[in-house]
Amino acid sequence: MQKRHDTIIDPELKILQSDDAFCYSTDTILLLEFIKANYSFPDIFKMAELGSGTGGLCIVAARQNPSARVTGIELQRPLNELARESARINGLENVEFKDADLREIKKHFYPETFNLVAANPPYFKLGTGRVNNNSKKAQAKHEIKCTLADVFAAASHLLKKTGAFFLIHHYSRIFDVFSLASQNKFKLICFQPVYVDESEKDVNASHCLFAFCKSYKKEPAVLAPKYIIKVK
Repeated sequence: MQKRHDTIIDPELKILQSDDAFCYSTDTILLLEFIKANYSFPDIFKMAELGSGTGGLCIVAARQNPSARVTGIELQRPLNELARESARINGLENVEFKDADLREIKKHFYPETFNLVAANPPYFKLGTGRVNNNSKKAQAKHEIKCTLADVFAAASHLLKKTGAFFLIHHYSRIFDVFSLASQNKFKLICFQPVYVDESEKDVNASHCLFAFCKSYKKEPAVLAPKYIIKVK
């Protein structure tokens, strides 16, 4: 596997990537920023990412929160190997990467283990769009090894009652997200549409960011749109 160091998320962090696998992207940065802006971090907490890939989000979260215990849950072992090596290179001891299928999450973790769960899952159902010939990249974009329903079920099992579930997804799946949130007894904390270019009018959002909690009792917030490219 050809490896390279990326410093896109944080110039002080070296995160190993491979052209053979799906690499972290703008979506990862959007989700990190959304969590940081909308979560009150306790002094000590446990965080998990479902489908952690090469570990970019987990490594940054571990670096920014030294008292946290961060766990990446990833089915593809080669990606976990890259993530573990990145953690070693950056001297991080508060992050681990678990070889596990989130569809079998109950075999690996006790219920209500984490204060925060994050996910940047495959966006597209099988039968929609072109499936990448590279199996690693295909699993990251299409629901081959897990569905959105699997992601919600895993988050529901892992989260403490007062915990928060943060999710980024394609705008076209917004009704699926809200439906599955209701089925799993999640209540919306806040929601933020993401647009690619502020100068492009009358264009649908590209992504949506969500925060959920089972014990949330306030009115949900619809946040101002976020633009990846802003008008200067």
